[in-house]
Amino acid sequence: MHTSSAVSRKHLVAALTLGSVAVLMVGLQPLLLGELLAAGRLSLEGVGLVAMGEIVALGAGVIVGDLLRSMMNLRFITIVAAVFTAALDLMTTTATGDTGLIVVRALAGLTEGLLLWGAVSLIVQGPHPDRVSGLFMVVQTLAQGVIAAVLAFWVLPRQSVSGGFVLLAMISLASVLLVCWQPVRLAPLSSGASQEGGFSWQRSHLLLLAAVFIQLSAIGALWAYMEPLGKYAGLDAQGAQAMISAALFMQVLGGCCGILLVRRVSEFKLLATAAVLLGGIAVGMYLSVGQGAKAFMLLSGFFSLVYLMLTPFQVRIALSLDPSGRVAVLIPGMQLLGCAFGPLVASQWVVGDYVQPVALVSVGFSLLAFILLCWLRRTSVIEEGGFDGKVVLIVGASSGMGRGLALRLAQEGAVVVATARRQEQLNELRREILGQGGKCLVRAADALNEQAAADLVAEVVALYGHLDVVVLNAGGAPALDMRRMNPGQVTAYMRSNYDVAVNYLFPALEQMRVQRNGLIVQTNSLAGFIGVPLQGPYCAAKGALRLLIDTCRIEFGGYGIRFLSLYPGFVATAQTANDGMPAPLELSEVDAVSHMLKAMRGKRWDYLFPWSIGWIVRLARVLPKPLLLWVLRRELPPLPEDVRVVSTHLQTSGKRP
Repeated sequence: MHTSSAVSRKHLVAALTLGSVAVLMVGLQPLLLGELLAAGRLSLEGVGLVAMGEIVALGAGVIVGDLLRSMMNLRFITIVAAVFTAALDLMTTTATGDTGLIVVRALAGLTEGLLLWGAVSLIVQGPHPDRVSGLFMVVQTLAQGVIAAVLAFWVLPRQSVSGGFVLLAMISLASVLLVCWQPVRLAPLSSGASQEGGFSWQRSHLLLLAAVFIQLSAIGALWAYMEPLGKYAGLDAQGAQAMISAALFMQVLGGCCGILLVRRVSEFKLLATAAVLLGGIAVGMYLSVGQGAKAFMLLSGFFSLVYLMLTPFQVRIALSLDPSGRVAVLIPGMQLLGCAFGPLVASQWVVGDYVQPVALVSVGFSLLAFILLCWLRRTSVIEEGGFDGKVVLIVGASSGMGRGLALRLAQEGAVVVATARRQEQLNELRREILGQGGKCLVRAADALNEQAAADLVAEVVALYGHLDVVVLNAGGAPALDMRRMNPGQVTAYMRSNYDVAVNYLFPALEQMRVQRNGLIVQTNSLAGFIGVPLQGPYCAAKGALRLLIDTCRIEFGGYGIRFLSLYPGFVATAQTANDGMPAPLELSEVDAVSHMLKAMRGKRWDYLFPWSIGWIVRLARVLPKPLLLWVLRRELPPLPEDVRVVSTHLQTSGKRP
């Protein structure tokens, strides 16, 4: 018995072919549904409903196939699905009216989903599933383009729309011959990768799936109504059919471009640019009435080019967010649901023969997709090779978050250079890292000593030849009431939070300018955004560092240096345990370090955590100043001498305190 534990090239050929047959109708919907509309067998409002029903049922068929995995063998499921798909295609030749066509095509979608499930299962369990999946997208679209050309130039002019569905039925029946190239049963799904490290849903996972769903809704709304829109723009029936065929071939070209560009272009930039382009194309289609058919055909070509280019980038982000692949597996499902949802929404705006509002629906979806992508960009965690082999200098590594970060980075394969003032704690850190098999160099130095900082950076470069990451984590202050401080004390505390960062920042920047890459991580504070009670010098220093790093982004960004500012809220460390400060929504050191790593792996500029305190600070910055001051003053304890003065005043005035 053959199993998919050793998926052969013959198995993959069968999977690619059967999968392409399964989704054939999805690509031919604009052509065949348009013909049903022209023949009076389907209303304009029903076009979107039929398209949505078949695509949703296709997704449901995939779920049904997975449920049948342990009960039936793959070959039997394939034969039944192919035969029933052919029968339902033949039934479509006689079906009339919105209701009848919705039922028949939904049932066809269910059986097509079974075929698709078998194909995708083989691809996932075979060698190089990512590359084969990309190839599958191109092959299926190429097949759709070939069949669309045959329909447009040969079948439909001679046999009408019924001939088109007869051709689909013949193709489905012929695919049964490939069953002998399938394994009899599928092997159980491997659980090692998906469960390694324990999968848990994150906000970024949901944002990605939502962005994919909405972006494909924008595409689906236009694609399902492409032929009616083309006719509305001035194309005759045969011209609209030819446009659909050409569009499918442009999708193939777009898919090939996506495969070539996926490792050369930022995935977020491309997807965001695509959202803007799709919105602009939809606007152009809306305005193309009266501008001639050529303008509409040109726009449809650009639309199709962008369409299939998206998938490799969406999958790349999914695998970066979740290397186990559990999120990536859901991408095709979200694409199908989006392709169904778009036409459904668009159908609500169609009135009689007036289809122009469909383009505006697509514009709205594109705008929403752009917003979701920007949000995802700010919250996602994208791996860029990890920290394995990176030389990381951590300033303030003897305790607290700096120490926790050093341990985590060493576990990930980084060469950790830890510095702080306390040699004994640094030695203990080094012993722990070496005991875990990591690499660590420790040097005791006073971060307030400019020359000592420069010498340490030079030593690191001399030893390792480069410096990849610098974490400026030194600083901190107890509760400080400026009503009891003099200028010298204020300046000293500001230096202990500002100079300790600057002294390491600029030697590191000189080296990173030479090597033209690097990451500067500065541990700031949410107190760097607003003044808070008992933290005046600390807030001033952190605010100054915030602006300094912003300016560095301008002046050093051209050298390939990335700057990340971390803004933690209250973190429970040994230093903060008895500092006299209130600590609402306090984080543990472990959670804080996880947030730091998340931001360092991403492509952010500023990272505020936890999100609850972050949003409180954002709100505080837009509150009217009198209101903000009133709230903060309530947290300021009175001075003992002020209490005595008030008590004396009340007694002399005859009032009770």
